[in-house]
Amino acid sequence: MTEEANVLYSTDGHVATIRLNRARAMNALNAATRAEIRAAQAKAEDDENIRVVILTGSGSSFTSGTDLKELGEFRGKHGMFDISVRDYKPIIDAITKSDMIYISAINGVAGGVGLSIALSCDLSLMAESATCFAPFSNISLVPDGGLTWLLLQHMGSKRAFAAIAEATHISATECEDMGLVNRVVGDDALEEEAATWAASLAERAPLSLRYAKRIMRAAHTQSHEQISLMESEYQNMCANSEDSMSAVMAFISKQKPVFKGK
Repeated sequence: MTEEANVLYSTDGHVATIRLNRARAMNALNAATRAEIRAAQAKAEDDENIRVVILTGSGSSFTSGTDLKELGEFRGKHGMFDISVRDYKPIIDAITKSDMIYISAINGVAGGVGLSIALSCDLSLMAESATCFAPFSNISLVPDGGLTWLLLQHMGSKRAFAAIAEATHISATECEDMGLVNRVVGDDALEEEAATWAASLAERAPLSLRYAKRIMRAAHTQSHEQISLMESEYQNMCANSEDSMSAVMAFISKQKPVFKGK
């Protein structure tokens, strides 16, 4: 009997879905799952038809984070550093540096480095019963996957430190209020809402979204002047694209534009 995959990959039009599939283990990220996530991300990158990626979980969890059953294997002078750099950084880099738009559809608890992955996505939906959780002080560890930076960006230093120090579950409503996620939807509506949102974004100009993502990511660390210049450069590239020229003509003729990403 063939063992079920830890990660499921599917496509619908210009949208790919990467679904963590270890519901029996709260979608905990063991070595095999981490490798399968990267393989799914690479598959999406290699498909020129894909413009938006939905990242979600199965069962009652998005992911609880690193599989604690493997922690013993990471003990040693550089064990945890190695897994963070070797396994988690490539997953997060594949999200933040991709030209595709990533949407995290947080269906249940998003904990540990799993929360880092969810918050690294460009956009996020959250089921109303889902929670975010930074459990590190419970097991004498510190956040990883850039979670400290991500929480600081949204929550401010005091609330971010409290979330880390107290290791409390943050409700979906609180996450929305603090800007950790874009919107909260009913549990039963999460998949449909994510699919509808992704399909809508996939119809928009790919170059516009791609370059806006690059600018937005850079805006966290660069000055107003630097970002203004960056916008000007990308604006010029967009204005001279086939998509922009055809969209202007479609607007004049009152037709719906069809974008090719060129």
